[in-house]
Amino acid sequence: MRSDDASSRGRAAVPLLARVRAPHTVRDVGNASADRALRESILHHLQSMCTTRLGSMPIRPDYGLPSVSEMVHSFPDAIAAIARAMRHTIETYEPRLTDVIVQHVPSKSAGLIIRFEVTARLRGAGDTALRFATSIDSSRRVTVE
Repeated sequence: MRSDDASSRGRAAVPLLARVRAPHTVRDVGNASADRALRESILHHLQSMCTTRLGSMPIRPDYGLPSVSEMVHSFPDAIAAIARAMRHTIETYEPRLTDVIVQHVPSKSAGLIIRFEVTARLRGAGDTALRFATSIDSSRRVTVE
């Protein structure tokens, strides 16, 4: 079944394994709790992607983000490289999202914290836009909200 066909039935947004594990979260059009579950599922997957070090998965060496500690000598150019890696990873490994934009948000805090805003559209859901705030600190602690 193509995802286009499935999205017209309201199911393409949730991957098969998520539907098997929690069938009550299958996305029904207009169902607020299903929409919330879908957003939480996407958020969880983005958190997983952003906390995975680039190159640490032998079967998918382009999955994840580069280590900030390895890029410290290339700042400020490293910010653009991290944003590109984040966008590539999301576009490649999160099929529920489309039109992904990753923008650096200048940080006003004293510590080394790199902030990004990720905006995207939910595939098959018309104009449904999603926005996530991402931050990476010097100890490589990644937060996605």
